[in-house]
Amino acid sequence: MMDMRTIFLVLAALLLAVSLSVAGCTSSTTVPGPVGAEQVAGELAASITNGLTDLKTGIANNSRSLAATGLTGPEAEAVLEQNLLTFPWAYSSLVISPEGIVVAAVPKNYAGMVGEDLSWQPEVQKANTDRTPVISGVFLMAEGFTGISQSYPIFSASGEYLGYTDITYAPETFLAHHIDPVISGTDYDVWVTQVDGTVIYDTTKEEIGKNLFSDPVYADPALQEIFRRIVDDLAGRGEYTFLDRNWNRPVTKTAAWSTAGIDGTSWRVVVTMTEDTVKTPGATVVTMPAVPTDARYANLTQFVARAATFAKEQGKEAALAAFNDVDGPFIEDGLYVFAYEMDGTVIALPYQQALLGTNRAGVTDANGVELVRQFIDVAEDGGGSVYYTYPNPGNNYREEFKVSYILPVDDRWFVGSGIYLPEHPATFPIAERDALASRVKQARNHAQAVGSASAIRDFNNLSGPYADGARYIFAYGYNGTTLALPFQPELIGTNRLDFADRYGVKIIPWEISAAKNGGGFVYVEYLNPDSGKAEMKLCYVAPVDDTWLVGSGIYSAPL
Repeated sequence: MMDMRTIFLVLAALLLAVSLSVAGCTSSTTVPGPVGAEQVAGELAASITNGLTDLKTGIANNSRSLAATGLTGPEAEAVLEQNLLTFPWAYSSLVISPEGIVVAAVPKNYAGMVGEDLSWQPEVQKANTDRTPVISGVFLMAEGFTGISQSYPIFSASGEYLGYTDITYAPETFLAHHIDPVISGTDYDVWVTQVDGTVIYDTTKEEIGKNLFSDPVYADPALQEIFRRIVDDLAGRGEYTFLDRNWNRPVTKTAAWSTAGIDGTSWRVVVTMTEDTVKTPGATVVTMPAVPTDARYANLTQFVARAATFAKEQGKEAALAAFNDVDGPFIEDGLYVFAYEMDGTVIALPYQQALLGTNRAGVTDANGVELVRQFIDVAEDGGGSVYYTYPNPGNNYREEFKVSYILPVDDRWFVGSGIYLPEHPATFPIAERDALASRVKQARNHAQAVGSASAIRDFNNLSGPYADGARYIFAYGYNGTTLALPFQPELIGTNRLDFADRYGVKIIPWEISAAKNGGGFVYVEYLNPDSGKAEMKLCYVAPVDDTWLVGSGIYSAPL
């Protein structure tokens, strides 16, 4: 039997028979773009460019302030912090000397970077050499994540070059703010690439980070031709065949692209529409039976347990063959089995088999929740449940809220399955998520400024600003100890690592894991103090230091 990566590549090669007809930005060939796609591409490019300009304005203001306050100390950090809260989805902000040494870093979680020599990084060298505003390409940041650094030089009143300040962020998160609200509910897909071919945003998130010119999945010569045209021409339109947004089947796509960027940066914004919208025969999962959700969940856990037992008894090869068979024994009453290696590599996904062999560890759902990473954490802990949103193959791949149950087969791979919960909204508005992240980061900054004892006292004060009804701030130690929970004071001081909701989702370990990874979004079903009922909640958590976290959430009542 071929390994899964080989199967994936063979499948991709068979699927990517590409018909290409493309025009450059000055050509008038007869290939029409999808109705409105060229306009959408242009408007998205303009919006993204404006967003980059807003970031530039923020760090330019920082530069002027730092020239007056000095590059280090509390005043300099306050300048950086204030601007960083304006862009709550960004990670950090640094000040770097002409020699490439970090002299200031916020939030305080990054204080350990102060004194670090980054002069070896090409991006740092370029910023210090050019001494002009710079937007880097995507690279591995010193902080440990892949992102972009947008920088601005600092000059003294006499014109002496003092260094530069920056703001760092994940490009896909920044771009989602401009793209997702526009294409939500439409048939458009969008992807954005650097001119070196690195994909920095894609509706299909598994493609983010791939390179158009070096990844084997894009090896077909016809694809290479259109991709080369896209990066060479500022705008254009064309047609090609590739997998659909769910990596389920090959489809013909019409595309229109435009260009976003400032300060020498040039990103191609590509809008596509699938012409063939006919569903593939046999690609629909049986509709969920009309039975109570709790009963469906009980059936789910039994189904996954049976799959794990089958895998242990029959062996990995036979089990994966059965799990990936859409007509096999593990397609049952709307359920199907998925399986992953412990590093996040897909090895069973019957309705998206083109994804077999890909690593999805960093993939997030529609609300920014890292679902596969949480699968791994739960599997390594012996099994359990996870919330996330995912396309429902039984409902034309519509994004729906879902709870899955995970069990390890051994210490190398795990299996899972899930039930969709369409009674819960699948997405939370970006503006609400930004406000949530900002609220938590302000609480984190307060804790770092006044110390843990004073901050925890403030968070638990029902008359204070941090106990604002459903917007309240909570806090936990990394050992699971409850530090702040203003509407449940009886729980303060107790350890809640084993606390789970009605579907077995262990909330506190998930929040701790997200905080240790630098902060992020998680789902919980929890008491809403405004309604007095348990409701689904999207939380954001952030580390205060290496011992405790703060968080808050936004509730979403069932539809």
